[in-house]
Amino acid sequence: TKANFSPSLTYTSGTATGDGSTTVFSINSGRAVADVLVIVNGVILVPTTDYTISGTNLTFAAAPAASAEIQFRYLPI
Repeated sequence: TKANFSPSLTYTSGTATGDGSTTVFSINSGRAVADVLVIVNGVILVPTTDYTISGTNLTFAAAPAASAEIQFRYLPI
């Protein structure tokens, strides 16, 4: 609800570009699959189905296409 909304929370983000073969990308440390949104060419991916996270490695189930725009949105924790 609007009463529970906290506008002071912000997120950080990162970007990468697909090359059609790379499946592992580095992300910020201390993150889990539940607090990272991954968007490829405007499509939000499904955690644990489309990607997993281990340490600072985010691994895609399938490599993003060449020239794909990849966005990582780190939710506040």
